[in-house]
Amino acid sequence: MDRRRFLAAGVMAAVSPPLLTTEPARGARRIAVPSPTASLVTRWDTDPWSRGSYSALPVGTSPAVRHTLADAVIGGRIVLAGEYASTRYPATTTGAHLSGEHAARRLLDRVKARTAVVIGAGMAGAAAARRLADAGLEVTVLEARERVGGRIWSNEDWGAPVELGASWIHGTRGNPIVPLARDAGLTLVPTDFDSYSTRDTETGAPSREAEIRWSRLDSLLGQLEQARPPRTQSVAEWLARRGWTTDRIDSWAAQVEITQSYALDPTRLGVRATQEGAAYRGGDAMVADGYATIVDNLLSGIEVRRRQAAESVKSRASRVDVALRSGGRVSADVAVVAVPLALLRAGLPRMPDMGERVSATLRGLVTGVFEKVVLRYDEPWWGDRQVYGVVGGGAPGAPAGSLASLRWTEFYSLTDVIGFPALVGFAAGRAGRTRPATIEGCVGEASAALIAAFSP
Repeated sequence: MDRRRFLAAGVMAAVSPPLLTTEPARGARRIAVPSPTASLVTRWDTDPWSRGSYSALPVGTSPAVRHTLADAVIGGRIVLAGEYASTRYPATTTGAHLSGEHAARRLLDRVKARTAVVIGAGMAGAAAARRLADAGLEVTVLEARERVGGRIWSNEDWGAPVELGASWIHGTRGNPIVPLARDAGLTLVPTDFDSYSTRDTETGAPSREAEIRWSRLDSLLGQLEQARPPRTQSVAEWLARRGWTTDRIDSWAAQVEITQSYALDPTRLGVRATQEGAAYRGGDAMVADGYATIVDNLLSGIEVRRRQAAESVKSRASRVDVALRSGGRVSADVAVVAVPLALLRAGLPRMPDMGERVSATLRGLVTGVFEKVVLRYDEPWWGDRQVYGVVGGGAPGAPAGSLASLRWTEFYSLTDVIGFPALVGFAAGRAGRTRPATIEGCVGEASAALIAAFSP
């Protein structure tokens, strides 16, 4: 199950490897790769209110931890919501939405409440707030940022929304996000994953060998989904026992298919991660016109207090008290804590009533790294494919497996989504975490990858 769910291709119906192309072994002509006219670079791992992208199952962890978190009721009046607590669609906006609704139902079934406080105005918090408000409760939403949406971030610096967080709806048939998008007046742009070309920075030409390797990896991962290896085994170990190597091309394929999907390197990713969750049918689609509009619509008519970070959440005999970093307090009959996993693990907010079982369960999950660089151009110089794999990434000629060579290894055309020529590239896992510290450095690496990939 592909997991480019929250921040990219971001958590999902499997993205199969491309059909083998019929392009010649070398490009017929040299392409003059221009410099981008503008760029956007994400830094979710250092964002104080996300501290990473989305949740993943490390070695030793079972998907059962998500059930524990989804069903937890803290102090009789507090529940958790987020993609990490989705048992069927973890690490996706769909999972976040369903988790928010589930959390609200848990409270409505257990407590006769008139008021509710929701901490976090991302997809999970917005869905919970909407369900509680529709049930007649007076709802207050506390959001630490100046904007709503959380890891859904529709940046409009270029005059049109560019998704720097979640971009896709994975599986459009039966997915509850689809009617929400239509109600918001958004356009869904189908992604054709067969419109794919894999190019090598060493040759500047299409690479049939890379596509063959990727196809083999996809086959191996399909076998893993049906196997029952011990959960103490990593995906990397399981693959190595079946002949998968760490050479230059195998490392590229694993980065694109595994690390960029789960935001965690195969050496850290547990085998159970590939077996959890479900998938909708109907193909994938990027959201145009502003994904965050869905969150805005869910919160319509509900009080949202921005720049209000929660310091602690405590359950009393008949209410929940929330202490704010600003020094204020908010009280309600019930509470939904809908902040990202990394914040919960860091005790933000503190929840003295959480208990060791829930705390230990949270520690069983990790938050991965998935970052983007968006490059704008005057013309779509790259051709008519929607997706380009780049073997060698941002460090053409670097040793096999070097972290720099595993950044910016795949680019998607955004032209049909945002209305002007642009490519988005990805960096995930350790390669993403060790990316250059500056915008210029990230753009320079991504540009170098493209120049080498298109210059025979």
